Amino acid sequence: MKVRHVWTVAALLSASLAAQEPAPPAAKISNFDRGVSLAMLAGVKSDLKEHYYDKTFHGMDIDTAFADAEQRIKAANTVNETVGIIAELLIRLNDSHTNFFPPDRKTRVTYGWSAAMIGDEPYVVSVKPGSDAEKKGLARGDRILAWNRFQPTRQNLWQIEYLYHIIRPQQMQRVIVRKPDGKEQAIDVESKLEARDTEVRDLIADYWKQQWNARDEDTTVGDITVWKCVVFDDPKNMERMIKNARKSKALVLDLRGNGGGRVDALEELISRLFDRDVHVGVEISRKGSKPSDVKGRKDAFTGPLVVLVDSESGSASEFAARVVQLERRGTIIGDRTAGAVMTSRYFGHTIGIEPVTDYGASITVADVKMSDGKSLEHVGVTPDEIVLPTAADMKARRDPALARAIEKLGGTITPEQAGRLFKDRDEAQR
Repeated sequence: MKVRHVWTVAALLSASLAAQEPAPPAAKISNFDRGVSLAMLAGVKSDLKEHYYDKTFHGMDIDTAFADAEQRIKAANTVNETVGIIAELLIRLNDSHTNFFPPDRKTRVTYGWSAAMIGDEPYVVSVKPGSDAEKKGLARGDRILAWNRFQPTRQNLWQIEYLYHIIRPQQMQRVIVRKPDGKEQAIDVESKLEARDTEVRDLIADYWKQQWNARDEDTTVGDITVWKCVVFDDPKNMERMIKNARKSKALVLDLRGNGGGRVDALEELISRLFDRDVHVGVEISRKGSKPSDVKGRKDAFTGPLVVLVDSESGSASEFAARVVQLERRGTIIGDRTAGAVMTSRYFGHTIGIEPVTDYGASITVADVKMSDGKSLEHVGVTPDEIVLPTAADMKARRDPALARAIEKLGGTITPEQAGRLFKDRDEAQR
């Protein structure tokens, strides 16, 4: 099955969004909405010029770029177009943590499936039970050949997800896949639409896939603790989980799918993995350079350690894995991480009195150079051992990376058994 009409995300956003992808008919923009869009553009420009860590904006002429965007908004026909214009402007910075988050929506969209990179290839990694995706035959382990007009890659998958979850939700998506048996199939997947308010903070959580309500899980395999760390949230949770790990000889810290979280939680984790002080790196912002150091603890867990990562391990997860790697504290196993590693702040704004329009932007306020002097942005962490699941592994829910981690620490478990230690994504949604 030949795939044609491949677009870049920036090209799609810069075009008239209403004309590019199937969606509900968009009403012609009113003078009020155009004014709101121009106000949002001005607010984003102010935040960017005041807070973005790189005063050169990677060579972009900000004043010219925003002036051009202003003229395009004045000529736009729909609100969808104006939102796309603002979003595309920030995407041009190619910065994982600098993004526009548009006003609250009255409709919540659930796609019922998710994608991730396995090595350098995109796969379906989760399908919600009972969803249209499941009914149409989309399944874990399907290799994605095309997602609407895109061919997902390591470089653009995050942008595709940002586009479809934040900027341009879809009623219907065409996914062309190659099944584990080699057969190719085009599947039209209908989304679930719910008439309920979706706040900006919900959009941010969706985009970063941060399951703030999810709970970490841990179990033991012999004298090895396996800790599935889903998000860096409360530092006290880091303390509690490491105290549990100290009862065992060794620890597998599973950071796969962990998109990051709070800096204080990251620092708490690092302090409890080292009985000595650790130089993490240097934070570089407009105010200059500031060292990032973490004090070790006498009661730290000092046993053998393996950290599991994958392409969805981002931000704080990548910092943690790289510190362990650079300090030779343990072994990193799995897939190369996301390379989405910057320090950002969310700047929220409200326009009007009644009704009000809430919007905002995530702005990178600092880059971090690790102790080796290098940044992880767009690079990620390359594991000491690359262990990737095959399409057949994903379909059968086998986990060869976790099995290898336990083997590395002297335990014994099959990939089949490892794949059932915790609820997987599909089971968690039942």
